[in-house]
Amino acid sequence: MLITDKKELEKFTDIHRVWQGIPGIEHTKGGRTFVTFYSGGTTETFGNYVLLYKSDDEKAYSDLVAAVEKPGKFRCFDPVLWIDPLGRLWLVWNVMPGEEVWGIICDNPDADGLVWGEEFYIGRGVMMNKPTVLSSGEWLFSIAIWKKELHEKLRISGILDTDVPRAYVYKTSDNGKTFIKLGGADVKERRFDEHMVIEISGGVLAMYIRTKYGIAVSYSYDRGVTWSQGDDSGFGGPCSRFYIGRLKSGRILLINHVNFTGRNNLTALLSEDDGKTFPFSIMLDERKEVSYPDVTESDDGYVYITYDRERGYGKKSLDEVYKSAREILIAKITEEDIINGAITNENSYLKRIASKLGKFSENDENPYQEKELSSKELAEKLLSEGGNLIEKAFALYPFNCTSIYDIDFKKLETLTKRFEETGNLDVALLEQIISIIRTAPKQSANENPTIDAIKKYIEEHISEDFHVSDLAESLHISVNYFCRMFKAVTGITVTDYCNSLRITKAKQLLINTNESINEIAQKCGFCTAAYLTENFTRLEKIAPTEYRKIHKGE
Repeated sequence: MLITDKKELEKFTDIHRVWQGIPGIEHTKGGRTFVTFYSGGTTETFGNYVLLYKSDDEKAYSDLVAAVEKPGKFRCFDPVLWIDPLGRLWLVWNVMPGEEVWGIICDNPDADGLVWGEEFYIGRGVMMNKPTVLSSGEWLFSIAIWKKELHEKLRISGILDTDVPRAYVYKTSDNGKTFIKLGGADVKERRFDEHMVIEISGGVLAMYIRTKYGIAVSYSYDRGVTWSQGDDSGFGGPCSRFYIGRLKSGRILLINHVNFTGRNNLTALLSEDDGKTFPFSIMLDERKEVSYPDVTESDDGYVYITYDRERGYGKKSLDEVYKSAREILIAKITEEDIINGAITNENSYLKRIASKLGKFSENDENPYQEKELSSKELAEKLLSEGGNLIEKAFALYPFNCTSIYDIDFKKLETLTKRFEETGNLDVALLEQIISIIRTAPKQSANENPTIDAIKKYIEEHISEDFHVSDLAESLHISVNYFCRMFKAVTGITVTDYCNSLRITKAKQLLINTNESINEIAQKCGFCTAAYLTENFTRLEKIAPTEYRKIHKGE
């Protein structure tokens, strides 16, 4: 699927693209910047393809180095760029139908000639954001199985009965050679998920998920195996992709829309208390239809942020498309800029254009050459053709990620039922149905002191052989209530949480010390090296000695 031949890449250049959006960014040690996004056709549909550009001066992004396309009735979309702890550049993309996440790695992204490895399968679903590197060494990949109704017409042939919709994480403990699917969150009113995970105090994982009302948060106390029910994070937002991640300084960076009336006022915010408050902020772009940020941080402390503006898809004609900016933009800022609320560093900048589309090639077939029918005309045309009229209407106007949550599904369901009861012959009802689906209206962790006390006790006594009754007694509550409360809040048992914490500490000691397996076992409450090895291998599918070799480079 990866295309790197210069001649073959010519068909993907800007004059052959109507729209573009959903970008990702990375910056290498050598100072090279990569930007990825996707395009193809006139909207999010079959024929979409992924593009990868690079720049060696942060100004010109005209060097198209690769594209990803799967011929036939498929789409490649929502690319992710990531430089892993080994300095390798990952390009990840999704394929529909099939619900597949694929990746490819370039070992030396600063080389004059980029050399790519073999394409490989990562997991089932859709991945939209960078992986998370945990303090214990493993990497977590956020991959979601969408709810069935999301892009159903593009996915239906690839959806399996076993596809349970969740915002999942996949784990790799061997630098991407193998992947293990862990658990997933199912928070209320989630939309397209686009989730990101950060590690907070005590080794707890916080998963932030896109919802209709903004951003939800769910917690895992066993390193991603199980997730809490989830709640509103309080971050707000217009149901759009955001970014949240930990910077090298330890602060949390959030890119989100603030005081918004739509997808405007894209803002960078800083937190110094693990995301509880964000006292510092800087406006990145106040204009409308600026969205889908991605972030990378360079070794010299600069934060690179990419996003799109007025993508230009879903229009009725080229003239209407040309009214959209169709830009991929980049901001380069420092934490100092965010704290000051304004650009203070001479090398920082905002709203720099990495890619902007102009006129569509006159030599290409105009994708809008057919006359757009009115809802009534289309209803009459479909009735004359017969067949499954509702299915045909949905195929003509598939929902995209900016419109689906605005659809009045209750009204649509009522009208569809009435239409079917008429024997599929009422043109007025079909006209109403088409009007709804073709034009979506444009609308503009909680803390628990008791659980915190339990976690603190476990962390302070992790090397000891304590029992659940000891924990309950330390808090002056009954064992029964204690166990029920802990599982109700965290989703896991106290024993599972202790084991997860012990394994995490063992990983950190394996990576950061030269202590023997027996010494590590004693410090982590496993009593013997054999007991540690047994539990570690069972949970991680790799022995502790091998884990140490991989992550210490021995």
